Amino acid sequence: MQNFVLLIKRKYNMSSKKIDFLLPADVAAGATSGILLGNFNNWDSNQGVALKKQKDGSLKATVTLQAGLYEYRYLLNDGRWVNDTQASKYIPEFAVENCVIEVVADAPVAPAPKAKAVKAKTTAEPVAAKAPAKTAKAKTAEPKVETKAKATKAKKA
Repeated sequence: MQNFVLLIKRKYNMSSKKIDFLLPADVAAGATSGILLGNFNNWDSNQGVALKKQKDGSLKATVTLQAGLYEYRYLLNDGRWVNDTQASKYIPEFAVENCVIEVVADAPVAPAPKAKAVKAKTTAEPVAAKAPAKTAKAKTAEPKVETKAKATKAKKA
């Protein structure tokens, strides 16, 4: 069964996502620390995620979660339980409302096709550029011109 779950996680890329939880300074109202509790840590204060005070007075925690719906609340060091004013929705639970966050799964990812390796052809020696071949000049025959003197000698003879 465990192998089947692992196979599903690989096929559908059910990787974890880091989720930032931020409690604004006006809601923290002077609290210097606290913990984030929810069904992702079984509402167990021993497993609570520590909230870190930011420069602006807000409190922040980062949790890695799988896709799904999660209920949560903040327990501050002054003993107050507070809700996230930015939660997408709330679910009534006993006499309070829990904040809800939905972590959406990534779309299935098809494996990338393997690229074919292409080898470049190499030569042992660099090829020198050949100089253009010399073009032979054609010799043209010059017409022989007989002068009158030569022509008359030839006639007399």
